[in-house]
Amino acid sequence: MVRFALSGAYDVNDPGVGATTMGIAGTMPTLGFARGGTHQMAHAAHQILVQNGCRFFTHAEVERVIIENGTATGIRLADGSEVGARRLAVSTLNPYQLCFDLIGRERLDGKLLRRVEQLESAFGCLMWYSFAIHEAPRYQAAAFNADINETFWLGLAEDPDPMHVARECHYARMGQFPPLEDYCPTVWCHSLVDPSYAPPGKHVAQNEQLGPAASLHSEAEWLEIKKKYAEDLMIIWQRHAPNMTWDNVIGVDTNSPYDNLRMKNLAPNGSIGVLDRIAYQVEGNRPTPELANHRTPIKGLYATGAAWHLGANCGATESYNCYKIIAKDMGLGKPWEEKGKEDPDSLVAEQRRLVGRLRGVGRKG
Repeated sequence: MVRFALSGAYDVNDPGVGATTMGIAGTMPTLGFARGGTHQMAHAAHQILVQNGCRFFTHAEVERVIIENGTATGIRLADGSEVGARRLAVSTLNPYQLCFDLIGRERLDGKLLRRVEQLESAFGCLMWYSFAIHEAPRYQAAAFNADINETFWLGLAEDPDPMHVARECHYARMGQFPPLEDYCPTVWCHSLVDPSYAPPGKHVAQNEQLGPAASLHSEAEWLEIKKKYAEDLMIIWQRHAPNMTWDNVIGVDTNSPYDNLRMKNLAPNGSIGVLDRIAYQVEGNRPTPELANHRTPIKGLYATGAAWHLGANCGATESYNCYKIIAKDMGLGKPWEEKGKEDPDSLVAEQRRLVGRLRGVGRKG
């Protein structure tokens, strides 16, 4: 449960993260997965937008936002062509791209530029491997816990001491993998309940583990790191599931922080969270106080994505929050205020109340 915090790009050793870590762990029963793979959600969202009149353009990198008299009036693509914006433009790129590329340093004040330059993104860099296998992992612990072979999200710590996770974070801060005794990789095998993940009679098992930032090594070094990590992971996995040998592996797709750089918004370190989730880069400070409300210094230009609150949770909170700001600014409809459609209690407020209760218990103790 403590290991789950790392998947949200939290360092469990950071001051003030204790209550947040327990709050994150409390969400584990709500975890789910998409039938057919996560990409199905992207396809579904794409279809909804297309059916409502949206058009999509691939291989059309945006080079710059066109700004006239302090207002965003369109975008310029890398090939030199331009697309006009009648009412607004929205960026989902990271803050560096937003400020330094789309807007331009010359249009922003020095304080904001310095804050963006100092943003941290070296934590939360994950090794993410997918194994095509002949048979699903069979764990020794099934002898006394029959359900473990179908566990949705399983941590492979050598013992239940949570300090394994704390030390894993220490090593990650140094850009290193932990020693094998402190490995705490997570594994899962969704093909057990969704056969579409793999051919008949076969399975796909996946893994996640903190790794070093992409910028710390060259491409040649990353190729060797990826091989060694696969070997080390199999040593750990086989201790718990003896059938997880290389003979059981048909093939492996190896994704690392370095591979994540194929997506420019994850540069320069390849962090899945885009930005670290440290005290001065969360909630009202994410990514900076000036940008946190999704407005930018350029009128008509808004920003959202994983670098905004809540951030890095594979959810839609960031885009929903941005939509609310746009609706307020432009006088659009507010369906969340319509009778029967009201928002539930603020999750932020609920979390703060939880933190307060935990602190109160600590003081009483």
